[in-house]
Amino acid sequence: MKKSILKISVLLILVITAFYCESCTMVYRSVVHGQADVTDHEWQPSVAVEKGENEFIFAVKTDTELASFLDETLQGSNTNAFMVIKNDTIIYERYFNEYNENSLLTSFSVAKSFVSALVGIAQGEGLLSENEPITTYLPELLKQDRDFEKITVKHLLNMQSGIKFDEYPVLNPFTGMARLYYGTNIRDKILYGMTIEEAPGRFNYRSIDTQVLGVILERVTQISVEEYLSEKLWRPLGMKSDATWTVDSKRKKMVKSFCCLNATAEDFAKLGRLYLNGGKYNGVQIVPADWVAKTDSGKKIRSHFGYKNKWWTGSHYDIFDTEEEGIAYAKTNNKEFLGTKKLKNGKYVSYFQGDDYNALGILGQHVYVNPTENIIVVRLGDYWKHHQFYLSEFIYTYVGNERYKKMLSKKATTVISKQKLVVKK
Repeated sequence: MKKSILKISVLLILVITAFYCESCTMVYRSVVHGQADVTDHEWQPSVAVEKGENEFIFAVKTDTELASFLDETLQGSNTNAFMVIKNDTIIYERYFNEYNENSLLTSFSVAKSFVSALVGIAQGEGLLSENEPITTYLPELLKQDRDFEKITVKHLLNMQSGIKFDEYPVLNPFTGMARLYYGTNIRDKILYGMTIEEAPGRFNYRSIDTQVLGVILERVTQISVEEYLSEKLWRPLGMKSDATWTVDSKRKKMVKSFCCLNATAEDFAKLGRLYLNGGKYNGVQIVPADWVAKTDSGKKIRSHFGYKNKWWTGSHYDIFDTEEEGIAYAKTNNKEFLGTKKLKNGKYVSYFQGDDYNALGILGQHVYVNPTENIIVVRLGDYWKHHQFYLSEFIYTYVGNERYKKMLSKKATTVISKQKLVVKK
């Protein structure tokens, strides 16, 4: 009897000590490093995502008009890398703040879109089903709460799980996101530390949903998530460099599936290229076509809270002399007309939903895909800083839908007018 009590006491002490140490490390990281930063991957432990032997290389042909617009606009905007690809050709590529084409830059939540692709691949291989309860793959959760069986993989994909999680904690900064981002044992946090806040079905952005998907992928593939990414995407897509993926600790090595995949700008662009081609690479189906088809149009994503399978969409706009011109433009260009507003100068700004969509990360990380224009835009960096444009407006409207050309035309007209004034004098 005494031995049993002693064993239980020792076990309890070990559990408390382990929890205390994990919490201490989490608090230490939170206090020392503070808010998430684009250089965090330089101090956080990570694992490698290995590339293959064959590299896919984009053609390069700089668009001088686009370059003149972007070179001026991007100065001082906190951008570290900006790349525009059209028809498999890099038409603009620029790096700032001592970064270059070989730099591994962090993506934050852009990683979620890679995880979504892996879930689609795993489903295509028969390893899981998006319609199955998550407890099919993580039965441990049933011991926490039987209601976990009401949550499906699809709920996780669309941020509709109902799992309790503070994405942006205010009252207690050492809960929710802090425990995921700075914690040292994420796997146990998922398997034994989650609670349910509400019934599944309502959209509420929770990074923990994607982390649960990471644990499920680990379970059904029986390999680590970074190995699965290497095997199914990084090698087949011909990435130029090994990537790194931040993990919770050197001992546990659980990748932060909700964020923190670090790669070159060009390699991030290859995810966009994969989706532009319906999940194919050089004629080989990498991601199932039906999986890509769920999010291959911004119109589809817009009808689903603007977010679906870890992809976002947004609107863009243009200026017309009349409202009717905006409506006609939408019909001609296969865009959804969202509305119009009359400006003080008498013209009309019309808003549209196109087929363009986006993988998005905090601090302004973007992998933008426009199937209509066959354009991919990658922007990596810190918080966007610009006196004239919002970042989403800049990417969706001015670059992705090429409204910058009207600005150049306007500038050229202004220059000509000034020259005429000089001549008159």
